[in-house]
Amino acid sequence: MAERRDEMVAAQYFTAVAGMAALRHCITNPSRVRERLEDVCRVVNGLDEFPNNLVIPVVEHDLASGYDAWAPAYDGPNPAVEVDEVVVHDLLAALPPGVALDAACGTGRHSRHLADRGFEIIGVDANRTMLALAEAKVPDGDFRVGDLRALPVDDASVDVVVCSLALSHVPEVGPVLAEFARVVRPGGTVIVSDMHPHYTTLNGAAVFPTESEGFELHFVTDLVHPVSEYVSAALDAGLVVCECREPLVPESSITTNPAHAVVPDAVRQAFEDLPFLLAWRFERPGVPG
Repeated sequence: MAERRDEMVAAQYFTAVAGMAALRHCITNPSRVRERLEDVCRVVNGLDEFPNNLVIPVVEHDLASGYDAWAPAYDGPNPAVEVDEVVVHDLLAALPPGVALDAACGTGRHSRHLADRGFEIIGVDANRTMLALAEAKVPDGDFRVGDLRALPVDDASVDVVVCSLALSHVPEVGPVLAEFARVVRPGGTVIVSDMHPHYTTLNGAAVFPTESEGFELHFVTDLVHPVSEYVSAALDAGLVVCECREPLVPESSITTNPAHAVVPDAVRQAFEDLPFLLAWRFERPGVPG
């Protein structure tokens, strides 16, 4: 199901970005705030001009309809996917081949990388449209419909668990990490990445393109999980925190921001040097069997 919400005028977004930039620099660099106020005045004084007057239908999706609609375009161009793949591949680089669980595998992009590295693949996702794409990418993989909080995977049966860009859609991190700890073997590795809670607090939604006629803004709501929630959940699950990474908003995300053509300095000052993703490497204590 998708719920069409109130229409948004583009000027609302342009002024919001300018306000975010002003908030970040109001104490440390007041001259930037004056420049951002000038941006706001320019946009407001031109409310009847294009692109400020562009009316944008805003459509909120639940997870099922959202990822059904997003699946064909999910792999890119997508700045979050691009950054995620760099950091996750790096965290996987030192691991020897074994059995890998790609939890919330989506289109199978990590499954394909793991298979190329020599891993035996189990993929789990709640969305059948995404799973079909994963099966096409990795024909030899074992793909299953399932929930992150009740994985259809045996205890201590995999050597590595990978879960990318999914936990911002679950109410609590704890039950999911408990499942990862259950299915990974002693001595095994759990790698988790997602949008950074700081970025999600400011942005709040996973926006995606669709094939609909005209320009519409489609999104799935992201939930905020503080860094401390991940740490507490891992410790409660008996996992050891080995590494944490916080890659910043990439240049591609700044230059492709819809406001960049109108208030480019505001976009840069709002998003530059902001944490974008949060990535973890956990281990289950014990000696591999």
